[in-house]
Amino acid sequence: MFISCSGEKTIVEVPEQGSAVIGGYWTPESGKVKGPIHLKWEKGRVSSLCPCSSDTECPKAYSEEYFAWQPYLLMPGFIDSHVHLALDSIDFYQCLENWHNPSLMEKGIQDTLLHYLGSGVVAIRDGGDLPGFAWCAKKRIENGEWQGPRVVSVREAVARLGMYGRFLGRGFQSIQDWHRAKEEFFQQGADQLKVIGTGIISFNQYEQVGPVQWSVEELRELTTSAHARGILVMVHASGEEGIFRAIEAGVDSIEHGYYMTSEHLMQMKARGIAWIPTVAPIGNLLKYPSDRYSAHEMDTLSKIVKGHLARIKEAYNSGVRLGIGTDAGAYTVPHGDSFLDEIIWMGEAGIPEEEVYRLATQENARICGLPEYGKLEVGIPLNHLQLRDL
Repeated sequence: MFISCSGEKTIVEVPEQGSAVIGGYWTPESGKVKGPIHLKWEKGRVSSLCPCSSDTECPKAYSEEYFAWQPYLLMPGFIDSHVHLALDSIDFYQCLENWHNPSLMEKGIQDTLLHYLGSGVVAIRDGGDLPGFAWCAKKRIENGEWQGPRVVSVREAVARLGMYGRFLGRGFQSIQDWHRAKEEFFQQGADQLKVIGTGIISFNQYEQVGPVQWSVEELRELTTSAHARGILVMVHASGEEGIFRAIEAGVDSIEHGYYMTSEHLMQMKARGIAWIPTVAPIGNLLKYPSDRYSAHEMDTLSKIVKGHLARIKEAYNSGVRLGIGTDAGAYTVPHGDSFLDEIIWMGEAGIPEEEVYRLATQENARICGLPEYGKLEVGIPLNHLQLRDL
């Protein structure tokens, strides 16, 4: 078994039973607790966590294998609540060409999964790909063939035929087509249902968003079909109308949500709907500038990010559920590394660091449907945790 050591960007192999002295720990409930702390685990799960009177006391007192982790803070592993394992963040069209080479894709995804662990990310929620590479990765990890974070996968997204999202999943001409195919769709496997509610945002024209794809009634039918199977529903939606329809349909989370309004936030709070604002896909274009976009486009992007960050702060102040997702795989949003970018962007929005960590662990676990993740307590598997620099 292993524990992620994000402080060193690596993975530490550990036995099923052992002990360590750590420099301290952090939990969403207690915040930062300073060490030295003696950590013990048995059968791969935390069995005790207690203060030491001295750094030398603990290793003498126990016979199991001992690790000196005094430079590190033990805390729940991060969860990235929105990624695309089948995209590489560099060249979208070349990546789609690579989909015709499964062995190449599998090698790249294996490397990506290990990089996530080295970055302290112990679970991810993948937003789908038509060939099912992410679903395959999920199964490989569960079967012990690959090492990587826990993968929550939608398998493939549901989009309107001929509209945005064709690379994320099959398209449906109508809701009637969906009803004819839904049994087969769910039988192939899905941890959550992802629906493409709108197109993507324009970089040329502020507030312009691709067409809304489903009516409120249609979205509600899609949502109901998933909820009847105990499956949460995430909806890609931006723009005032698209977000409004997703809220009215009773979905569980809204992904991206560019051009969110105060009224949307009030409705989301009342219904307990989470928002994963994914700042990095737009913000990183400004943070890591290139000659890919015109000065006008960069000005538009800057305006979008400014408004988006202000709305995120409003959501936080209002008590709206927020999650942290990167949209990793999108251009300039590299897997693993961009999680730190997203954390920084949430800080830029004005959310305190301790709260950002809570969102990245406890709240993301809730959004992803992972009750054993996002916390540090006796009984938690050691590989759900991470070691970070003090």
